[in-house]
Amino acid sequence: MIYACIMTAVWLIVIPTIIGFGILRIGKVEDKNFAIALIIGLLVEFVVYQSFSIPFTFAKYSFTLLTKCWMWTVIGILAISIAVNFYEFEIWSIIKKNFKALLKFPIILSLIVIMMIGYQCYHGFKYMFVDEDDSNFVGKANLAKTTDTLLIYDDTGKPYEEGEYPVRQIFSQFPHFTATISCLANIHPTILAHTIFPVIFIYVGYNVYYLLGKSIFKDDKEKVMTFMFIAALVILYGGYSRYSPAYRFLGRLWQGKNILVNIIMPFIMYLYLEHIGKERQLFYWFVLLLTLWGDIVLSSMAFTLPIIVSGILTLLYMIKDRKISYAFLYLICIAPAVGYGLKYLSIK
Repeated sequence: MIYACIMTAVWLIVIPTIIGFGILRIGKVEDKNFAIALIIGLLVEFVVYQSFSIPFTFAKYSFTLLTKCWMWTVIGILAISIAVNFYEFEIWSIIKKNFKALLKFPIILSLIVIMMIGYQCYHGFKYMFVDEDDSNFVGKANLAKTTDTLLIYDDTGKPYEEGEYPVRQIFSQFPHFTATISCLANIHPTILAHTIFPVIFIYVGYNVYYLLGKSIFKDDKEKVMTFMFIAALVILYGGYSRYSPAYRFLGRLWQGKNILVNIIMPFIMYLYLEHIGKERQLFYWFVLLLTLWGDIVLSSMAFTLPIIVSGILTLLYMIKDRKISYAFLYLICIAPAVGYGLKYLSIK
């Protein structure tokens, strides 16, 4: 279990962070921090997986081939990022700058927030939530790994008829992503989903909330940490229904659709609040492209919800800044999702 925890953290936290810093450097972004680097790197991993998984499924390639292609592609991107990050030892100045920023946060409040987040991670690791969605997010992961196939069989183990596809699952293959990480971490997909994934994605989620707080309160350390405290408090005591966002954040964050709602959607809000219409906004339109492309791997809801929300925000910023160019940039960002959507309609 310890080995599995370490390897999962390496693939979903360490490697994405290094990749993210590489992309930030290529984009010549001045304000580099671990939170934004982690999210960008994770989105790159999702985009790579999405790019391989869909054509491989239609071609009826093996799950093993998908895993190897994704792994080596990510390693290749990682190697490039390492070369970029360590050029003139810039990575050390970034670490030093981020460490100095951490020392400026109020100590007592920061410790309280850390303990609250730590408790939530413990809760996600210790207690297992089970519902009908296990047949999708866990069942298909187990099926892919044990049969070395990609959506050849339905949930009962019966092969699909020739030309028949579970169209929603083909375009949103987070169960297969779970199976891939389970192979790399040498752990059963069920155990990975119900114990380690909640911890990983709770941590990722609070990185997004930190970015939101940093944007709203203009990097006022005390106010940002207060925002984090309130967010942690709401999540701890917001489980008034099994459908509430707080309940799903704390108990069901191993499911792709809940990662979409609790992590990706707030990140889209952050991009518009902090970067769209400002300096170096072209780079963050590229990040939005990664977001609207990579989130499709999480859930079929990504074909509508993030696109509608980002479309409304784009319209508001077009009116605010009086720039029609935002419409063209938005259309570029949604192009991959539209392409997948047209393919979805053609086989439904």
